[in-house]
Amino acid sequence: MKRSVISVVVALVAGVLLTVSPAASADGVIHKVSVGSADVNPPPGTDANFSLSAIQGADGTITGQWQDTFLGRSLPAVGFHVEINCLVVVGNDAWLSGLITNPNFLAGLPAITRVRDNGTSATDPADQVSLTFINIGVTCNDQPDLALRDLINGQVTVK
Repeated sequence: MKRSVISVVVALVAGVLLTVSPAASADGVIHKVSVGSADVNPPPGTDANFSLSAIQGADGTITGQWQDTFLGRSLPAVGFHVEINCLVVVGNDAWLSGLITNPNFLAGLPAITRVRDNGTSATDPADQVSLTFINIGVTCNDQPDLALRDLINGQVTVK
């Protein structure tokens, strides 16, 4: 009897979670973009990395963040943290922009980047990312031709 009550409770909780989950709701998720990688050209002896995650819902909401750290480990960490508020996906390319939240002296300035998903197999070309550009007067809606650089490791996913 206990087992059947537990099964019913688990099924009810799962059902509730599915109905409030953005991915499973009627609104759905239009696009998901993620990157996890060492920076595109890290200085020797650093812990440079580039990572982001963004979701665009069918209702138009954009949520996400990215971190671009280009020093660290044996040197003081230097980089940017950005709250993403704009995402445009065209094919396997994505443009993302938002506002810097850290470091404090740059907080509130706009930042933009571009990423390209070139596949997942060893025979595919390397995935690519642009540098983080700060306060250049464009958002991701402008889809600027930001130069892309090959990742030496890591993965870009554009869906």
